[in-house]
Amino acid sequence: MNLHLPPSAVSDRVSISRMLQTDSKQTFAQLDGPGCIWHIWVATARQEMANRHIIIRIFFDDAAVPFVESPVGDFFGVMHGKTWYPLNTVYLSVKAQSGYNCYFPMPFAESARVEFEAGEEEYVYLMVDWQRYPDQQIDEPLRFCARWRREMPTQRYGEDFIMLDADGPGQLIGFAYGVRLMDDVDRWSHGGADNIYIDGDGEHPAYLRGIGGEDTFGTSYGGALHPPETHLYAAMPYYVHEDVGQSRPAQRLVGYRFFERDPIAFGKSLHMRFGSMSNDICSTVYWYQNKPVRPFFKMPSWPLLLPGSELPRGTYDLPLADSGEWWLCGPFANKDNQAMKSVLPAESELNPEATYDGLHEPDSPWLTEGSRQAGRDAARWVKRPAIHGFIDFNHVFRPHQRGTPLPHTVVAIARCILNAPTDMTARLRLAWDDHMIIRINDDDPLDLGHHHAFRAQTLQVPLRTGANGVVLKLSNEVGSNRGGWAFAFLTTAPDGTVLLPQTESG
Repeated sequence: MNLHLPPSAVSDRVSISRMLQTDSKQTFAQLDGPGCIWHIWVATARQEMANRHIIIRIFFDDAAVPFVESPVGDFFGVMHGKTWYPLNTVYLSVKAQSGYNCYFPMPFAESARVEFEAGEEEYVYLMVDWQRYPDQQIDEPLRFCARWRREMPTQRYGEDFIMLDADGPGQLIGFAYGVRLMDDVDRWSHGGADNIYIDGDGEHPAYLRGIGGEDTFGTSYGGALHPPETHLYAAMPYYVHEDVGQSRPAQRLVGYRFFERDPIAFGKSLHMRFGSMSNDICSTVYWYQNKPVRPFFKMPSWPLLLPGSELPRGTYDLPLADSGEWWLCGPFANKDNQAMKSVLPAESELNPEATYDGLHEPDSPWLTEGSRQAGRDAARWVKRPAIHGFIDFNHVFRPHQRGTPLPHTVVAIARCILNAPTDMTARLRLAWDDHMIIRINDDDPLDLGHHHAFRAQTLQVPLRTGANGVVLKLSNEVGSNRGGWAFAFLTTAPDGTVLLPQTESG
């Protein structure tokens, strides 16, 4: 990470240890800026779950909202309440018995404050190695951020596990990811991998999609067996099979991935998810951004921090930025491209109660028993909020099918209304891969063609005063992102106002 820091520095250190009382908060380090933290070392009790009863928060420049908030073990990559396991990376290092180290540079202009909160009486040791810049100023606008999130049970073949929602400009540094297997329907890794949605509300949107879960951490065939190991940028340092009283042991694992050599920058926004089965999942994500942090997850009560406790999606999740919403309908089989060539009933009408023949062949994954039980064998309407301009059909219409097979060729429909204050020619920036067709109001459909990879195209579209109907049809084929089925949509009026997609006029 290249940061613009003053040329002359004075080294300094905070060394402190003290008892934290139950349900108490204490500031352990108060640093006067300008400065930069280079190393933090923490040691906690050596009992299981002790590090899940301590929250670390780091504040910069007198901000009211912490830039860092996480259970202390998870911040250093030690998850599931484990006391320790070996970690040796460019940013995190863990040694026996609970020697936690991080090396993320953390610049600040005015001040930095390290705070701990305890749910039980705990003793904490802390050292902070940092540099002061006397009689100088820091021009670097980026601030280090880290956030933890947990969910149990996650969805099977549905919504991916949410890891991060951040405002740009900034840069993603990496993440640690933990899974406790609860679901015996399919491998944890067959839920999918990392899905990163970049700048859907900006000029150059990008969509990064992985394959299997273990592939994200540089391993392979790791859905069932894997030797624990640690490397500089990616690895699975914790991988065990625990006896949980069932007919076979359950996997417990942790992986990490750092984007040191393959940086991921974002200008407007970054949203990140990880494919899941119905398991107990947690993550800590590390990134830099210019703006103050906008939390997307509220730290739960102490019992809900612990592995095994139920914490369903939405319980402590906070609202995301309003990016409008869409009606989605699908999936429709697209054998020999027939669904793209013909006009489907859902293109001509919006009836939220209607279902349609999905046109599936007998071997379609949308006709498996699981898909039928979930109601995905027939095409249906679903109302869906956009996320920074992105819509991902896989979150709504993914079939219940074991493994990570190549996608079957299908299409889905997206409908919205653009409410225009006056007649205008608006600028529409649309990004997708595979095959896209668009129709606005009663105009003839416009075939935008194929994108083998996720790429953007800009159109000038006429809008009339009031409600304007938009219908998109997108195929899902074997392209360069193994089954990615998403688009990013941004409409801008001549005065620069963003016209958000809506599901009703007004």
